[in-house]
Amino acid sequence: MKRTISFLFAFLTASVFTLPTLAQDSMEAPVDSILNWHPINETLITSGQPGVDHMAALKARGIDTIVSLATPSEANLEEANRASELGMSFVSIPLGDDGPTPDDVDWFNSVMKAQEGKTVLVHCNTNRRGSSFTFLYRVLVEGVDPEEAIKDVEAIFDPSQSETWSNLFDQMLSDTTEAAVIVQPGAPGGEATFIEDASTLALGSKSYTQADVDFMAGMIHHHAQAIEMVDLIEGRTNRRDLIMLGKRIAVSQDSEIKLMVNWLRERGEDVPPIPGDDSSEGEMDHANMDHSNMDHAGMNHDGMDHEMMMMPGMLSPEQMQTLRDSEGDEFYGYWLQFMIQHHEGALTMVDELFKNPGAGQDQDIFHFASEVDIDQRIEILRMREMLGTLNRD
Repeated sequence: MKRTISFLFAFLTASVFTLPTLAQDSMEAPVDSILNWHPINETLITSGQPGVDHMAALKARGIDTIVSLATPSEANLEEANRASELGMSFVSIPLGDDGPTPDDVDWFNSVMKAQEGKTVLVHCNTNRRGSSFTFLYRVLVEGVDPEEAIKDVEAIFDPSQSETWSNLFDQMLSDTTEAAVIVQPGAPGGEATFIEDASTLALGSKSYTQADVDFMAGMIHHHAQAIEMVDLIEGRTNRRDLIMLGKRIAVSQDSEIKLMVNWLRERGEDVPPIPGDDSSEGEMDHANMDHSNMDHAGMNHDGMDHEMMMMPGMLSPEQMQTLRDSEGDEFYGYWLQFMIQHHEGALTMVDELFKNPGAGQDQDIFHFASEVDIDQRIEILRMREMLGTLNRD
């Protein structure tokens, strides 16, 4: 039997490179002046709503990611913008009208899993939601003793005096005593699947699936085309926001290509040839790459056919030629529209990965796919904003 969980989430953020600078308070406030500031350990902190004047101190404290459970507001949006200016990731998970639900907890847990190795601040308005969701994550995902973890909630408020939170705790913790099941996380913002059928439980013991291999191989070529698009920026526009965005995309996706190549090689899987790659390490030699005659739709490397190359969001040869033939504001507009298309295709690939039984459960795959989902959503929002400035101009 399968049952599904739908997630409620919203994502408020923008690119660190190009957001207009917000007016900042002349005074910066220390982190311990944030309402109910409560460090749990060196890499996990909960608190109430920080102000814009706290953001520089949070950055100095080493915060990499802010996860907000606060009710969306102008203060929340300003926080997201300032976090992006400072180079911190920002994720907003506002609760639905029916209050905290297991759906919300599952989505929160999937976001937190993707932050491994990072220093995270979880906050809401007063730190009731923040401390409570963090408690459930620590118990359900990290395996912390509930009696130990609850102390960090009780430092903020008494959950036993709240019917809302005591009921949620009872519901979520009682689920851990049910018969063994496999919880297959969905794509961020998508659906998770509980697999209880005995015939599929064996999937839980397999570290990765063919769908994982296909995802990594396909994403290598998907990223390669994005880098090719970035290479076309030089000489076709002098708009700094696009130049800086392109550099960010090239650096991040080149690094991710290396990660994907290594993941495949470490498991003895075939590594697809990368356009312009003459190295043994799978790095792309941008300086020596000749993209002018690259026909992505017609490429056929070691059996990689047309269907593989035309993955979701991939640009057609005609679209690539349109970019090569344009310049100035025309190039700027085409490039943003086509890269949005390209990024949305990557989101589709992540979603399709998690729809495959047993796929996306390898730790490296899960974290990589989650990061792709988060990063591409951030950049799509920013590119849409950039298109709006072009229209206003």
